Amino acid sequence: MSAKRDPSAYLPSDTYNSLDKDGHVVFLHTMVRSTNLKATMDFFSALGLMETRRKESQGGKFTLVFMASSPGAPEVEITYNWPEEDGSTETFAPPSRSMGHLAYAVDDIYAKAEELRGKGIEILRPPRDGKMMFVKSPDGISVEILQKGAPLEPLEPWKSMENVGTW
Repeated sequence: MSAKRDPSAYLPSDTYNSLDKDGHVVFLHTMVRSTNLKATMDFFSALGLMETRRKESQGGKFTLVFMASSPGAPEVEITYNWPEEDGSTETFAPPSRSMGHLAYAVDDIYAKAEELRGKGIEILRPPRDGKMMFVKSPDGISVEILQKGAPLEPLEPWKSMENVGTW
C-alpha cells in the first residue's frame, strides 16, 4: 500500500464505483440532515464552502447538496427530505454530542469570527486563544474552526468573551 493518491482528486457523484481497488480507504463525505436547505447552505457558505454538486430524487422526495471548501476537498452532504403533500416534514432526533463535530481551518480566525457574527451566526466558543472557535449550523451541527499555522495573538473582544450554550 505504498501508492500515493492525489488528495485533490474530485469524486463527482457515484464515481466511487469506478475507483481502483488499491487497498486504500477513500474518505468521501460527511452527511448532515437539514430541516431548511437554504438556511443550512447559507451557513456552510458563510464558513467558506461552495456547492460542488447536487442530486434531486423525485421518487425519494429528497435533495442532496454537496458542499466543500474547494473541488476535491472533503465534502459535507446536506440531506433535505421534502415536505409531505400535507405540508408536514420529517422530524429527526437532535444532533448528539457523540456525533462530535466538523472542523475547518482558516487563514485568520478573528476575521472569520467577525464575518460569521456579521452574518448572524452566534460564536459559541470564541477564539480567545487565537486558534479555535465553535459555531453551530441551523440544525445544531457543531463546527470547529481552527487557525491555520501558529495561533494568533489573543485580541479583544474575543479574549474576554465567555462561552455561550453548548458546542
